[in-house]
Amino acid sequence: MADDMVEPKEDVDFFDEFYSQVKHLLTDKDEETCYKEMFRILDDQRKGFICNEEMKELLNKIKQQVQMTDQEVDEVIDYIDKNKDGKVDFSEFYKFMVKDD
Repeated sequence: MADDMVEPKEDVDFFDEFYSQVKHLLTDKDEETCYKEMFRILDDQRKGFICNEEMKELLNKIKQQVQMTDQEVDEVIDYIDKNKDGKVDFSEFYKFMVKDD
């Protein structure tokens, strides 16, 4: 699937680009299924997790759009990785994505 993804252009909003690539997969799906599909796309090597360094790369792509500092990126990753094993599994990803706080 990773080969199918187009590399986002620098001047295009990362979220808009990502959504445009996955929206056809998310039609008529429940929320958890949508997040599973997003996680599957982000876990392009099908490891069942996303390494913290990969998460940092993703967040660094959007940090200026959402006005995050490098420290805030690190804090978000630390927050998502609840068991502190250096990787984000689907459960951690899902809990972070649906967090209401």
